[in-house]
Amino acid sequence: MRTRMVFGRYIDRDSWIHRLDPRSKMTAMLLFMCAIFLTDSYAAVLVMLTFSLFMIKSTNIPLSYFARAVKPLLFIILFIVIFHLAFERGGARFIDVGPFAIYAGGLEKGLISAARMVIFVALAAMISFTTEPDRLTQGLGSMMKPLRAVGFHPEKAALMVGIALRFIPTIFEEAERIWKAQLSRGLDLTGKPLKQRARLILSLMVPVMAGAFRRAIELADSMEARGYRLGAPRSAIHTLSWKARDTVFLLLFLVPLASVVVISIN
Repeated sequence: MRTRMVFGRYIDRDSWIHRLDPRSKMTAMLLFMCAIFLTDSYAAVLVMLTFSLFMIKSTNIPLSYFARAVKPLLFIILFIVIFHLAFERGGARFIDVGPFAIYAGGLEKGLISAARMVIFVALAAMISFTTEPDRLTQGLGSMMKPLRAVGFHPEKAALMVGIALRFIPTIFEEAERIWKAQLSRGLDLTGKPLKQRARLILSLMVPVMAGAFRRAIELADSMEARGYRLGAPRSAIHTLSWKARDTVFLLLFLVPLASVVVISIN
């Protein structure tokens, strides 16, 4: 399970991106998100793809890990392409399939939208792949400190994110353990109708959710037993330090953003 589960997982490698401040990575991802939203042509997609591959290569993490991070979204990506093909009427009409027609504009927008999602999800996975969960939540809490002025509690948000990041792999491991236990008891979905398969899979969600709630209660009890109080002043093992390499990393993300803006204007 650990080799297949990649979402929210930290992958230890010796790269300069691993040594960056988590705040620089999250800020850079906001710039990248803006660039993705402005991407509306094949030329812009090529720029974003080239930049993403450069960053992925810099992490010293195999490309297969990023591909597996995108894999759970393949159904959504396919739906986006079909949606544009079905409802977009721009451009030339070049394929007729019975009562339906496919237009060049719909195909172009569908492919560009799918490429945007794949590129963004793949590069967004870089944050969790190259940042330990504790440092990620610490950086998130530090970035949200100015929101205290409007009554927002960054400690609560950072705590929720940190617990969620740690619970995701745990829940998937428990789901696989329950699935294997059912298979050992003779569960066989081969040849069964789709409706019956869905009913059996949904029935397995009950023990998974029960296990998740049990772990949450145990975690809350253990935190209370150790005297944890939300909002109390506390120190951190590692202090965040913004260095010159973080500034350089952030400036690198201005390159695709500026390039996409120029392509859109022209």
